[in-house]
Formats: sequence, C-alpha cells, structure tokens
Amino acid sequence: MQKKVLMMSLLGASAAAIGAVASGVPALKPAPVLPVAAQSVATQPVVPPALPQAPVRQSAPSAIETAIARWNGLRQSDNHPFSSYASFLISYPGWPGEAAMRRNAEKAINDATSPSEVLSYFRLRPPTSNTGHAKMAFALLASGQPDQARDAARRAWTGGSLVQADETRLLGLFGAALTPADHDARLDALLGEGAIQSAQRAIGFASPAQRPLYEARLALQTKAPDAAARVAGLSGFEGNAGLIQDRANYLRATGNSLAARQLLANARITDRPANPETWFETLLTNARGAANDNQWSTAYDIASRIDDAYPAGTDVSLRSYGERDAYTSLAWLGGSAALNKLGRPADAARLFERYARAAKSPQTRSKGFYWAARAADGARQTAQSNSLLEQAAAAPDQYYGQLALERLGRRITPPAPSAIALTPSDRTDFDRRPLVQATRALGMLGRWSDQSLFVRALAESAATDRDRLLAAELGRAIGRPDLGVWVAREARNNGATFYAPAAFPEVSLPPAYAHNWSLAHGITRQESSFDRAATSHVGARGMMQLMPGTAREQAGKLGLPYDLGRLTSDPSYNVMLGSAYFERLLNQWGGSVPLAVASYNAGAGNVSKWLRANGDPRGGVDMVRWIEEIPFSETRNYVQRVLENAVVYDAIRAQRSGGASSGNRLSFYLGKAGPG
Repeated sequence: MQKKVLMMSLLGASAAAIGAVASGVPALKPAPVLPVAAQSVATQPVVPPALPQAPVRQSAPSAIETAIARWNGLRQSDNHPFSSYASFLISYPGWPGEAAMRRNAEKAINDATSPSEVLSYFRLRPPTSNTGHAKMAFALLASGQPDQARDAARRAWTGGSLVQADETRLLGLFGAALTPADHDARLDALLGEGAIQSAQRAIGFASPAQRPLYEARLALQTKAPDAAARVAGLSGFEGNAGLIQDRANYLRATGNSLAARQLLANARITDRPANPETWFETLLTNARGAANDNQWSTAYDIASRIDDAYPAGTDVSLRSYGERDAYTSLAWLGGSAALNKLGRPADAARLFERYARAAKSPQTRSKGFYWAARAADGARQTAQSNSLLEQAAAAPDQYYGQLALERLGRRITPPAPSAIALTPSDRTDFDRRPLVQATRALGMLGRWSDQSLFVRALAESAATDRDRLLAAELGRAIGRPDLGVWVAREARNNGATFYAPAAFPEVSLPPAYAHNWSLAHGITRQESSFDRAATSHVGARGMMQLMPGTAREQAGKLGLPYDLGRLTSDPSYNVMLGSAYFERLLNQWGGSVPLAVASYNAGAGNVSKWLRANGDPRGGVDMVRWIEEIPFSETRNYVQRVLENAVVYDAIRAQRSGGASSGNRLSFYLGKAGPG
C-alpha cells in the first residue's frame, strides 16, 4: 500500500519558501511557532510535534525509570515467574501490553505458587482466560473455599479450551461436581471454536441425549467418511445452530457451496450458537460468496439471519468487538444488497438501522443511520428518514454525520471549548499516575517509539472527558499533539465523543499554501496524528507519511536535496515534498479531491481500476456510493476520514475569522452539486 501525502499546493510557492526548506530548520523548537497563513488566516500559536527530547544524565535511575525497565523486560518474554508479572500489573495498571501480560501471568501460575498470592492477585485482576479460571479454582480449593472453587472450576470447564494438564486436574478435583449440562456446555464451546482434539477427549462425558449431535458435529468438522450418515441419522436437531454451521462448512469445504448457501438462507434456528462470532463468520463467508456470484437474493437471505443468534431485545453494541464486527458486516452486506441490487429499500432501511444500533462508535453509527435514512427515503417513508438523519447528525465530526447535517440543511459546528474547568488538584492527581510519569520520562530519555506506545495507552485509559482534557493538555506540554487525537479516537471507539479543540491540532504552514489549509490538516491528522517522527510498518515517514522513494522523486522535481533523516526530523521538509506530490495527483484527476486522496493512499493505478469497474463519479455516478464501493477497506476508510477532518478544520478556521463555515463543505469536496 502506497503512503503518499496531501498538504498545500505548490502553485505560487516562492523561491524563498522553497529555499527555506532546502536550508533546513531546527529539529526541535521549544517555543510556539508562528501563526498559520499569516496573510489571510489568523491562527493561535501552536507547538510543533516534538522529537525525542535529549537524554537526561542521572547518577542513578529514578523509580519510574526502574519501572520502565521492568515493563520492557516483561513484555519481551512470556517466561517470567508469576510474581514478576503480578507485582508489576498491580502496581502499574494500564501500561502498554497489559492484556498479554495478564495472559502470561495466568499461564505462569504453577504448583509452587502460593494460593494466597494467586487469590490476592485475582481479587485485583480477575481471570481473563479459561486457564485463569482453572488456576483460581485450584487456589480456592487449596485455601479451604470449596464452594467458590467449584464455581471457578465450572467457569473454566464450560468456557472452552484448556491445556490438557489443567483439563485433567480439573476433572480429578471437581469431576464429581460437574453435571451433564456442564459437559454439554463444554462440548458446545469446544466445537464452536473448532477445538477438535479437546472435543474428542470430552465426547465421553456428553449426556446421552446430546451425544449423537456432538458425534455428528465432530464427524463434520473432521470430514469423516460417515459424516453425512451421522447427520442423516439425527432427529430433533434440525434447528441447532452449531449443527447448521458445521453442515454449511462441510458442504462448502467439499465443493458444494450452493447447497451451503441455501442451507443458511433457509435456516430456522431453535438452539442458538454457543459462539455467535464464529456463527456470524460462517454466515458472512457464504453471504459474500453468494454476492460475488451475483446471487443477491441468497446473500440478502443469509445476512438477514443475524438476529437468530440472540434472544429478542439483545443490545448487540454491548457484545465483544469480534461479534459486533461480524454482525455489522452482515447487516451492511444485506442492506446494500436490498437497496442496490434488489430494489427493496424498506428492507434495506431495517438492516442499515440494525447495523447502526449494533455499533459503539459514532463513525459506524452515523454511517448506518445515514444509509437507513436514504433507504427509508427511497421507500417514501419521509418521517422515518428524517428521524434517522437526526440520529446520524449527532456525530458532526464524522463523514456520515456531516452528510446528514447537510441533508437537514444545517451547518457543521466547530469543536467547542470544554465546559470542564481543570483545577490544580486535577493536574496534581493526574501527574501522580505512573502511566503519566512514564510517558513524560520516556520523552526525556529520548525513547520516542516507546513513548508512542504510552501515548496510545494513556489515550485508552482516559475514561472521562476530564481525563481526556488532562491527557490532551499533557500532549501539548510534552510536544505530543497526537495524544489529543488518540484520546478522541479512543473515546469514539468506546461510544463516547471528544469533539474538542484539543482533538484537532494545528501546525504552522507557509502562507503560500494556505488555500489548502483544511485538507492539509485533514490528511496529517489521518496519516500521523501529528506525530512528526511516525514511521509506518511499510516505511512511510513523518507527518505526511511519505514513502522514501516518493520523497526522493519529488525532491528531484523540486530541485531539492533528498535527505531521508529529514523526513522525520524536519516537518517543513516533509510537508513541502508531500504538498508537491499531492498537487500532481490533484492535477492528474482534474481537481477531484476524493480521487486524489484515494490515489495518495492506494496509488493512481488502483484508482484507475476502480473507475473502470465502478464508473466515474465525476460524470454522474454518485460519489458517496462510489467511495463505499472502493474494494480496499483501508482506502475507503482513509478517504472518508480525511474529508471529515477537513470539514471540521474548515469550521475551526471560519470560527476563528469571525464567520461561519460555508455550507455543504463535504459535498463541495466530494464534487457533488447537492447537499448530503
């Protein structure tokens, strides 16, 4: 995947401006930089994203530096003793890699570990795995708490996979307390996750009534020669979701995809799946296969089965991320099939609304409500359409929320200063947190990459708007404005919003490039979150995430020396090269911002392929729909995020100049004649 950049146009750039970049700028400026676009746009002073601070020499490591050293050692190996993991996790909650450390801690408990030590740990950090529940059961029994031990053992046993040693020990200690229903629940869980060997060991404990079902499912999963005969011999299990899932997977694996799709499309579930996530994945695989073969009715019928997995009234937004993701993917596929291929807008509206209500983030919710509104409008359900638009418009910083606002005839409001007043005691308490102290210390030690991990962890730990404001304030103080951006993203992922100025940092740009100020900031926010030293896994570098080859080529076109190090040490150099490259893309696509932004992310060659496959949105094809049909999910998301960012920055700039942002800015960027 290519990583290019958008910043300001080079048209009209003076020789002096280019020369300033060629001569270089200081790597780190401790004072605020000059305002943006001084000749036309007044901007508040901002601090540039900082490079790692110079290491501070000390005669001995501080307490927080010692803790950082412990963290670094624990995350590099999964073979440390339990006491090492436990003491660290209790003392330093929320540090990067905590989930993996907790899993390692639970695995590290052995016969030599004190039961009291185990229970003390689990009181503060409850088990996260079946292994953890098993170890808790052993410790409770050794501590003379048999009732609680049996409860923990039951959770471990019915939860699914265990290492064989724990499995054997649980049976030896608690076998008499485990009921046939417990054994059946275990088999449901094991077969639901495809743990065939564990299921084969457990099959002898199944209840007589359920054993034929489990034997048939095992035969299907292992593709045994008698699998079909075992299924044919069953009676009363026709609506068992696990059996239907295994039959569909078996049919598809043995070359009968059409039969698998028909089975799922016509299924009538009476026994819900033990593992909804894998059930949804089976539905999704087959629905996508049907769609790829233009079997749109079948694809819709499969996707419409999503709610069979849950009791009526289940709030899917409270389920695990994996379940929500698979559920919403099915709802989207079914809604799109109904709206675009089957001419059933009312059915599409229902599925799009389910898509929205299953999501946590405003990004996904606004998308679902927007498309539900468009589908309802197509079904001539005007009142319902307007109600759905109102729900989408609750996210003014999101692409689809902005489109909804346009359809409702409203302007996008800029982020407002928080009504929360931070006090000195708020800041003192915040600064006492080890996670905050470590974030500061890593900057002073010059450990930029590690500090970036702590920036993300700190953003994830911010559970209230007060904490988010404190974190963003810290980010500005230490030259990490990306902390404010990540705080906002994590808030959205958790169903909250952080639509605040701190979530939209600003950088100083030469006045000659001010006409693309909002798009420049939109790209930068999506690419690097304003982390000037960011380096991607494919090697894109700096604020604008330039690939070295692209940067070298562009430097040559501008007559500038190419310097790899300056891509991450000199934001002005990075921005200059990126601006010129984006200008080429914009010219290539006749000024179409979405096509240029998509090319920046995925390459112009891919955009040309999509134009051939899906039509040209500059010539009558709906640009909103065209973007949704981009086959690369990264690029589809990228284009939407860049444009929504630019619209917010437009509103920020308009407010600063004392006016209101001109209407329908998103449609302007999309090249649409009408709103929304």
